[in-house]
Amino acid sequence: MFEKVVYPDIQGTRINEDYNKKYWAKIEGDLNSTNFYRSMEIIFGGNGLPPSYGYSEGYKMVKSYIDYHPESEPLDWTGLSGKEIFEEGRYREHYQ
Repeated sequence: MFEKVVYPDIQGTRINEDYNKKYWAKIEGDLNSTNFYRSMEIIFGGNGLPPSYGYSEGYKMVKSYIDYHPESEPLDWTGLSGKEIFEEGRYREHYQ
């Protein structure tokens, strides 16, 4: 999200804006995992996940937070924890 805000005209990381319940079901149980290898698999894709899956989900999580808090500035949301962004952005609702 930060990349898109700072450099809106540059195509950097590809983002898939779809909410795919099949992929989400594969990773939801790993949200609090500290397993480095699993985290890298989710971020970069692999083992049945599309390329850059974690980047796309991270982007959508922050976007969901911003949609619920349109007055927030990058300085506000870059200082939040992932848990705060996830919960206050009501991200899980996208998969219900």
